[in-house]
Order: sequence, then structure tokens, then C-alpha cells
Amino acid sequence: IGKALQRHSEAIRNAINWYNTQAAALNPPRPKLSWKDIGEYSFLGEFDLLCHSCTDIRELDWMKPAHREATTKYFKLLHAQEEVSRLNVEVR
Repeated sequence: IGKALQRHSEAIRNAINWYNTQAAALNPPRPKLSWKDIGEYSFLGEFDLLCHSCTDIRELDWMKPAHREATTKYFKLLHAQEEVSRLNVEVR
């Protein structure tokens, strides 16, 4: 996530500014975000602003830690299988 934040820092800063402008216009105003706040987030579930959306995504299956961990392990397994195939080609 840190590398992605660095690559897209200008776009993220613009999005933060846009969000803060819109958040201030709401009734009641929503809390402002700062670059420091964004840098400390490690997963979407930590974004408090998602709690104020029309749909509370925190109750969805993909937000549950066990499901996220299973998904992460699944994709690591897929990539490991791809790596084995790639190495088999290199060995030949």
C-alpha cells in the first residue's frame, strides 16, 4: 500500500482536498481527512468515511477478517502455482 500511495500521491492529495470540501458542505459536516490519516490506513475498513455512506460495507462478507485472510492466502497460492510453472520452464 505504501508504494501505491507514493506513486499516486498527487491524485490522492487532490482526492483528499475534494473530499474535505464536500465533507464540510454536508449537514452535519463530516470529519476532514489529512495526508497523515491516509498514510496510516492499511485497509479500506479503517476509513471512517465509509461508515457514512448509504450502504454500510462493514457488514459485508469481504470485510470480515477471516474472509480477507482466506482471500489473501488463496491469491498467494495462485501466484505460487504460477511461479512453479514459470520455474519449470526456466529449468528446461
